[in-house]
Amino acid sequence: MKNKYLNYIVCGLITLCVIGCDFSAKSKTKTEYSIRTASQAEFVYSNGDKKVEMILELEKDAKALVLGIPIKAYFKTENINTQKFKVFGPGIMVKQGAKHEFRYTIIPTERFLVDGKLEIQVTEQIENAADFTHKFLVPVATP
Repeated sequence: MKNKYLNYIVCGLITLCVIGCDFSAKSKTKTEYSIRTASQAEFVYSNGDKKVEMILELEKDAKALVLGIPIKAYFKTENINTQKFKVFGPGIMVKQGAKHEFRYTIIPTERFLVDGKLEIQVTEQIENAADFTHKFLVPVATP
């Protein structure tokens, strides 16, 4: 009888370990999205020790970009070579840059949307290794 309960406990612990490992692997490569304040939306991507945050300065109570309306955005980086860092996508214009922060203006247009979202890609070119790259999918609303 004790053996039967011990088997249930061991199986339960193994299941929890496997599930925990699966979630930790997914969280390293998934883009996280959350509303930061009433006027900022934040997208975060990290892989290993490298991290990129895309912060959108939205209008009050806005939850998405709006077609044809310019929005200010900036990217904060951690452990990324800023000399080899690129941000590209339709409707993105460079505004200014600082040591670990890049400022842009984004004007979404309908013809470049993919399933109602604007693709903005960030890449750091790394010699002799795979590039650090990610596509942010930013929701876009119609006016």
